[in-house]
Amino acid sequence: MIKENVRVNVEDEKFSGKKAFGFALTRASSILSSLLIGQITYFGTNSLGLTAAAIASGMGLKAVIDAVTDLFMGVIVDKTNTKWGKARPYCLSGVLVWLCVLAIFFVPTGMFANMDSDSRNIALVIYITLFGTLASAVFETMRGVAFDTHLKRSIVKDDNRVKIMTIGGAVFSIGSLGLQIALPAVISAFHGSQKGFMILAGIFGVMGITASIACFFMCKEYTQEELNQYYGYKKDDVQEKISISSFLKSVVKNKYIFMWTILNFFLMMNLLGAFNSGQYYFQYVFGNLGAFSAVMAMSAIALPVVFFLPKLCRKYGVINIVKISVVFEVIGIIIRILIPKSLPVQCISYFLFQLPNIPIAFVGSQVTIECMEYGSYKSGVIAEAMYSSFISFAQKIATSISSFLLGVILTASGFDMLTKAVAEGGFTDWAELMGQGTGAIEQYVAGGVETVNHVMTGISIIYNYIPLALAVISFILLLFFNLEKDLKKLRAEHGVK
Repeated sequence: MIKENVRVNVEDEKFSGKKAFGFALTRASSILSSLLIGQITYFGTNSLGLTAAAIASGMGLKAVIDAVTDLFMGVIVDKTNTKWGKARPYCLSGVLVWLCVLAIFFVPTGMFANMDSDSRNIALVIYITLFGTLASAVFETMRGVAFDTHLKRSIVKDDNRVKIMTIGGAVFSIGSLGLQIALPAVISAFHGSQKGFMILAGIFGVMGITASIACFFMCKEYTQEELNQYYGYKKDDVQEKISISSFLKSVVKNKYIFMWTILNFFLMMNLLGAFNSGQYYFQYVFGNLGAFSAVMAMSAIALPVVFFLPKLCRKYGVINIVKISVVFEVIGIIIRILIPKSLPVQCISYFLFQLPNIPIAFVGSQVTIECMEYGSYKSGVIAEAMYSSFISFAQKIATSISSFLLGVILTASGFDMLTKAVAEGGFTDWAELMGQGTGAIEQYVAGGVETVNHVMTGISIIYNYIPLALAVISFILLLFFNLEKDLKKLRAEHGVK
């Protein structure tokens, strides 16, 4: 049971640069592994010669398994009680995530060389699905679900937390930007071969493993007694040790966790969907995969906004910043639909498109923590990791569904006919075949120009129209998100300064 202690003022907490750097490292490790896992469809179709349908089936299975692990992991984290804390030990699961990612991209294709084509494809899909599931549904779940709880139990002052998340977001963005710029360039340089992916996975794998270990040593938690004092919890007011049924009953009283979960799902679908489908869009529709690196580089222009983010969030609130950025996202998508062949327009469009990712990546965890606090006051149930499990669930399902949807639409549009034409025609890549003109397309591609047009339409739907629909829905949902105002009232009622 919770002990009743003398109140400690939250304002007394000092800013910790060491914790800021530790949390920044693990955030960067997480996004880098997620972005690489999101490339499984492209890696499978273009590097290993698998069909989009086969990869989509594997990603679909991974999504189903992802759907059932998060809530259980939330329970496990909330019941964890070690000398290192509740959530801190799960930093080390990042090491296991990266070992699985390395296993995927370093897949020993020679092991399957003596199999017939169908058996080889099945074996490779099983191999990739196995390690992809372990990376995402098991080990990334451990890390993702525990992250916000670790942050909440290590930093209690809102201003300190926002500053730390801002610093973390800067490192997160630089690492993410580095991969987003490097990936198209390396893929193009190695003509989509496995070697390019191995180089990237090896470099970022070493960085990710080191970051996960560093976070464990740099980010210590407060004790439960210290946290009780900070948040003003009294032993007769709350239930600390809870079951899943108790948590689910408390969630009914917390509408904001549902809204925030949906928003995270939509925003992550757009982030990963654009990146994953962008490889296809610029290679097949725009006609220059290397240009995608220039478009990705536009993210760097937004980085100076980071320095103003704490002040903006303090003045306007995190959700209002997200709301404004989603409006710019919609504008960005519309202009690239209207002017698709202009590289400057594509660059400006992507700059506007990725703006919502800045507050989400930098200070989104603050909203999750506010959902935890709101739920504790409304229901009397202290649940931390279980709330994080909702967000982790949304983000990981978005990762899986993004890849699955990409595979389904590519298959339905006839994309496999294009890769088959490149392979059987002896071309280096699609650009070489396209350079031969309409005659070559009619000769090598089953269905000719009509098939190519269907594929281009399918890729455009994934890259442009689905993100546009999700962005509009997100904005409508944000209009009803009043968590910060409601939480301010509850804090005043409980005497929290």
